[in-house]
Amino acid sequence: MSAPNRNTLWARTLADELARHGLRHVCVGSGSRSAPLVEAFAADDRFMVHPHVDERSAGFFALGVAAATSAPAAVVTTSGTATANVFPAVIEAAQSDIPLLVLTADRPAALRGLDANQTIDQVRLYGAYPRATLDLPLPRPREGDLRRLRVAAARAWAAAVGAAGAARGPVHVNVQFEKPLEPVQVDGDVPDELEVAAGRPNAAPHTVIGAGPAYSAADAEVLADRLAGARRPVIVCGPGVDPASGPAAIELAAKSGACLIADPLSGARFGPGADTVSVACPEAVIADHPDALVPDLVVRVGAAPTSAAVNRWLETLAGVAHIVVDSGSRWKDHSGVASLYVHGAPGPTLEAAAARVDAEAGDAAWLVAWGAASRAAMRVLAEAIDPESPVFEGGVAAAVTGAVPEGGQLFVGNSMPIRDVDAFAAPSARAIRALGFRGASGIDGNVSGALGACAGASRPTAALIGDLTLLHDVGALLTADRPPAAVQIVVVQNRGGGIFHMLPIRDFDPPFTRHVVMPQNVEISAVAEAAGIPHRLTATVGDLAAELETGWSEPGIRVLEVPIDREDNWTRRRSALESARQAVARALAAL
Repeated sequence: MSAPNRNTLWARTLADELARHGLRHVCVGSGSRSAPLVEAFAADDRFMVHPHVDERSAGFFALGVAAATSAPAAVVTTSGTATANVFPAVIEAAQSDIPLLVLTADRPAALRGLDANQTIDQVRLYGAYPRATLDLPLPRPREGDLRRLRVAAARAWAAAVGAAGAARGPVHVNVQFEKPLEPVQVDGDVPDELEVAAGRPNAAPHTVIGAGPAYSAADAEVLADRLAGARRPVIVCGPGVDPASGPAAIELAAKSGACLIADPLSGARFGPGADTVSVACPEAVIADHPDALVPDLVVRVGAAPTSAAVNRWLETLAGVAHIVVDSGSRWKDHSGVASLYVHGAPGPTLEAAAARVDAEAGDAAWLVAWGAASRAAMRVLAEAIDPESPVFEGGVAAAVTGAVPEGGQLFVGNSMPIRDVDAFAAPSARAIRALGFRGASGIDGNVSGALGACAGASRPTAALIGDLTLLHDVGALLTADRPPAAVQIVVVQNRGGGIFHMLPIRDFDPPFTRHVVMPQNVEISAVAEAAGIPHRLTATVGDLAAELETGWSEPGIRVLEVPIDREDNWTRRRSALESARQAVARALAAL
């Protein structure tokens, strides 16, 4: 590894050490101060480097990669306000426990607080959100300093992946550089003995920081014992980033005789066995809090569920024993109902409990009631979706979810798309991965996240988003590399924020339509054409399903637009869910 000057040596050493720990995807923004880092990553064939004009898009693309692979991706920015544009992704990474490395190039510390151009306080930029913040000194071409640089890389990696039992999340590494920033020869800058930035033999990391135990065997045994002693247990899985937790929850529910309420982003709504234990449309099944479905034990995994009805229901069960299993950064019991909080990685903890559980026969009639209620709700909701009639958003959610091929990915946008998937997409045994950014639940960066998920996993990916979500991240389309698999972006075109029809503000117009819904008249077809991306307009569920079916064979991006009338959609959605609730009541009364 030749090094013409100290900046090049420093950047290549840092990149080399991160590669040894497992970094593979690097998103870079344009700029000059970051040139040593960009050169180091681009010159190393261990990395896949993704260029982005917009650092915000770069940050969310990296989050998509990390969400799909469970390994950190990196973002490299130049100095100044470029660093601030990554902040939304840092917040989402912190709230969702997604590993992320943010490498911000900076001017020398001696210029801070002065009128030096493009110099801001980057060290404290992200506040308390990073798991760790490292402010590296100016490059020093000395053996001891290079060792400490490798240790800093190890510390950054360990903090991002949650070593020593800590929560995974974003890590900020601020890297100072003086000119020259290019890999030009500077005679005498690097001592001859440091021309090669040597690391450990056999490409081993310089320092390995132990991961610590993922779970406590004693806690898993307590969980198994509590489930075995319950006659009417419920496992509630909210959104999560641990890919092992969904299958583990399905297995534990099957072995313990528990009912499973699985958020679409939990990993337990779709996959082998999910169709036999997961409840369809909990929004309708438990909306009226039926006495016949009250459990005697609740086991919680993941973040708060998307469904407001499920969250309200859990609060009504404050007198029932609640066990929360989590190792994330945030306390997963905002209602204050937990009686036991198990701090352990959900996947391994549930797997260990499933291996131990030996449940006695539970309340068979109770499980029959849950099954009858679930089937009744799903039957009514399926009947509300006419393949040949003008589509409403529930039908779009069902069609897109059903069209994802085995082994593919579904990226679900915030606002209405995730709620419609939760309500209208039935549990399925198909092995598909559902992803989304529910940590802060913003609409920013969702297109970038879907493209990053495809780049990370190399799997066909469907993205279900709203029109405002697309427009908020339109730069992702204009700068995207060709993805390694098909990415079909389904845009619900309802000319504004349809979710606000769910809120009381809808009855106050003005200002509701103009200043809350914010209707827009941008033609999605023109946006797609400007980006050189194929565009299709679909009018019915049948058309959408057929169009999706034809789009998986070739890598690339295309946009499928589905026009929706907001008022008609809200009426049909409310009617369908009310009919489902009535069907649930009839099914339970008939038992």
